[in-house]
Amino acid sequence: MKKILLILTAIILSHQISEAQFINPPSELHAEPEDPFYVKVKWNDNSDNESGFYIERATRLDSSDWEVLGGVGQNVRSFHDYWLTLNKKYYYRAYAYNSEGRSDYSNTDSIIAAGDTTNYPAAPSDLRITDITMTSITISWNDNSVNESGFIIARRRPGDVVFEYIDTVGTDVLSYQELGLNPDNVYFYKVCSYNPYGTSDFSNTVSGTTKSSTIIVNNNSQVAAGYFLSNNYPNPFNPVTNIKFGIPVSSFVILKIYNSAGKTVETLINNRLGQGEYTVNWNAQGFSSGAYFYRIEAGYFSEVKKMILIK
Repeated sequence: MKKILLILTAIILSHQISEAQFINPPSELHAEPEDPFYVKVKWNDNSDNESGFYIERATRLDSSDWEVLGGVGQNVRSFHDYWLTLNKKYYYRAYAYNSEGRSDYSNTDSIIAAGDTTNYPAAPSDLRITDITMTSITISWNDNSVNESGFIIARRRPGDVVFEYIDTVGTDVLSYQELGLNPDNVYFYKVCSYNPYGTSDFSNTVSGTTKSSTIIVNNNSQVAAGYFLSNNYPNPFNPVTNIKFGIPVSSFVILKIYNSAGKTVETLINNRLGQGEYTVNWNAQGFSSGAYFYRIEAGYFSEVKKMILIK
């Protein structure tokens, strides 16, 4: 009898937790033109536990074409879409989210924002990655317009849901280099043209992964007597330092870099290595000056050490 009561209690608690985490989806989503240059998307908020809403847009109902257009905060029930092409049909939908997950989608609504696009610039095409380093990506594109004032660069970083408009370049400028990126991360880009009359549609989207800053040297002639993690050298450093460690037997090794707030900023190693002594080269070119910590986990061994980056 006691076992049955415990099972029933567990079922009830599980149901209560799932109920607490459930997010009601928004409803009665409607898109309407507010002005010749943008569309207002609005909906009913049916939940009391959302952190906010994300709005998605597509040019066809095919699920592969949907893209997160933007987000709004808790209890906000509308969103303005300024980045659209007139006389083109768009579909909209939204969902609520919080730290536990997300709701189902709202209904889908579509709209065509009508207007005169005679003087609009043509969209750029053939966007491509032309150069990649550890901390920079260069993109180039074809100019199909004769009346653009310039181009707008949009980029989505690792972990971001939406694209961010990061910069503009002038008339007939057909390339852009973004600096200060983190090594070994993937970034997404798209570009549109603009003039005083409006903006073009976006180009294709491209992605590029910055080169890894980590160089691992296996000192095969050295047999480690035990697990160890040495002080990095040089320290302080700018921008390259070396981290030496040893493992006496084959182990799964995790070596991470943390900032002074305890947040992981880069994972240098996350795989199995054979026994021996290793030197890891870390290039911190894309990071700001300050105190950083590096931590190793290998077998039962774990240790943390501090280093200083000075630029």
